[in-house]
Amino acid sequence: MADLSAEATLETGRTASLRRLLAEVQAFICRFTADSAFDEVQPDWTGLTGQSRTQYGGHGWMDAIHPDDIETTKREWTTARQSRMQFIRTHRIRDRGGEWRRFAVKCVPQIDDDGEIRSWTALHADITDLRPNSREKVIPLEGATLPPLEYSAIMDQLGEGVIVTDALGQIVFVNDAAVKLHGVKSLYVDPENYTATYQLFTVDGAPYPPLELPLARAVLRGEVVHDARWRIRRPDGTEILAIGTAQPIYDSEGNQQGGVLTLHDDTARHAAEEQLELLNETLETRVNEALDERALVEEALLQAQKMEAVGQLTGGIAHDFNNLLTVISGSIQLLEMRLGQIEDEKVARHLDHIGAAAKRAAALTQRLLAFSRRQSLTPQPTDLNALISDIGVMIQRTIGENIVLAADLDESIGPIFVDSHQLENVLLNLALNARDAMPAGGQLWFRTEATTIGAHHSDLMPGDYAAISVIDTGTGMDEETIGRAFEPFFTTKEVGKGTGLGLSMIYGFAKQSGGHVEIASEPDVGTTIKLYLPAHRDEGRA
Repeated sequence: MADLSAEATLETGRTASLRRLLAEVQAFICRFTADSAFDEVQPDWTGLTGQSRTQYGGHGWMDAIHPDDIETTKREWTTARQSRMQFIRTHRIRDRGGEWRRFAVKCVPQIDDDGEIRSWTALHADITDLRPNSREKVIPLEGATLPPLEYSAIMDQLGEGVIVTDALGQIVFVNDAAVKLHGVKSLYVDPENYTATYQLFTVDGAPYPPLELPLARAVLRGEVVHDARWRIRRPDGTEILAIGTAQPIYDSEGNQQGGVLTLHDDTARHAAEEQLELLNETLETRVNEALDERALVEEALLQAQKMEAVGQLTGGIAHDFNNLLTVISGSIQLLEMRLGQIEDEKVARHLDHIGAAAKRAAALTQRLLAFSRRQSLTPQPTDLNALISDIGVMIQRTIGENIVLAADLDESIGPIFVDSHQLENVLLNLALNARDAMPAGGQLWFRTEATTIGAHHSDLMPGDYAAISVIDTGTGMDEETIGRAFEPFFTTKEVGKGTGLGLSMIYGFAKQSGGHVEIASEPDVGTTIKLYLPAHRDEGRA
């Protein structure tokens, strides 16, 4: 019994000694429940704040914490509770005289056998009067102890920014590179104020949660954080993307003395990475688009080469055939003169048939020459809208009453430079094709518009043009038919109902006139033939 009494006396003595030591350094220890409540008598708390047990019981002690600090304290405690880790923070406590005093608080969880938090032990140290003077501060560097001036000189030579805190998380050193990165230098900043003081944001642009910043995690939780990224918004409004590493600082005995953050500007490299990532993501699409575009160009080139080859062949044949027709027509005229005195109806009828056939052959030859761009044209300034209005009545009579003819003419169009007689034939041919595509009737439009072609068009020279669209609501054409529509002698009509030279002649006329023709069509919807003809350039006009 005597031994037990002696041990109890010794323990009481130790407790009293600890209490005296804590009092000398203006510190005390409190115990909290697992959910951060007071459920025991806390005489030191009453001595500091003047709160009675009724007042500080449960979570009433929080009423003595500064309103600007309490929410951060709650969040930090919640985080520590969830991770079952100790934490360190500073906040202000109102003393019994109504003054706000700054305390450093280190809370350590007591864990039971099941791994659950049983309670918390919190050391409170009054640091109100302990703001360090940076010229007196001694900072550890890789196991050595350097005076602050030498330490600062070394750190300022580094290309990277360096920020150092004490054990409570207050910033005690910022080198020149870090000042340049932030545009501001502030010392003695607590972890909960890092974000607001240095204007720190997440990569997505949201204010960075202060206690989740790399430096706060290093000094308050003992974590090592590698290659973290965040945004810094400087006072002048400019913004950079920073990358950095934070870790705790320990003394030779393994006690944590603070934390250190090294950082540098990663804006350019990050932008290059994003650009490279975007390029890689779109590479396949761009390659496919380029291949598709190349295929279209090759297809257009092959079509142009085919049309050119067919045109040359057709032109040669038409030219030779035209020479033969000249001989035939001349011979017919001589026969008519010699046999004109003979009263023989059969001979006269045969001569008429031969002459008519020769004329049809001559007309066919002219179409072939038109396709091969060898027909004789007499271009002159032409009022396109007036030409369409003049032939409108003739076209209406030609297509019949079951087809409604309409015109949408752009009044801003100036004169074009074409052979007006051949253009009339072209428009009449297009009207006849539209009529044949609408046996049950429909609608036919002539639309004109002024247009300027840039360097991107593969079939037209850059410049001003008039576009003539002939639009019908007929049977339309499929892609295969469109691809062959301009070939001579190609036709979808029944035998004997078409020569297959109408669109060929139009194609040749457009090309010989310095223009182009395009087809857009959809089966059972209709067809649009769009003819581009060059605007007249009055060289004598200033």
